[in-house]
Amino acid sequence: MKRLALLIAATGLVAATLPALAAGPGDAAMRRWKQADACVADATKKVPDHDAASQRKRDTLTNDCMKAHGLPPLTNVAPPETAQPAPAAPTAAPATTPPKPN
Repeated sequence: MKRLALLIAATGLVAATLPALAAGPGDAAMRRWKQADACVADATKKVPDHDAASQRKRDTLTNDCMKAHGLPPLTNVAPPETAQPAPAAPTAAPATTPPKPN
């Protein structure tokens, strides 16, 4: 009888801890990715424009949400304010070919 009680107790303990063992590091990573996606979607919904100022505002909203949920900030998508446009490539003069000798 004691063996049966011990077997039932052990089975109950295994059954109680099985879901905790199944929830491994992959599940935690998936929850973090899902929360990060939700932060980006929420910021995009609040600031839908795609100009540089809106992208900076969206980055700020996203990083604030990520910080509030204990996640690392994302790298900035918006170009920095001090970014200068690339200078245009100089146009080359049309090449002239020297006359061929006869």
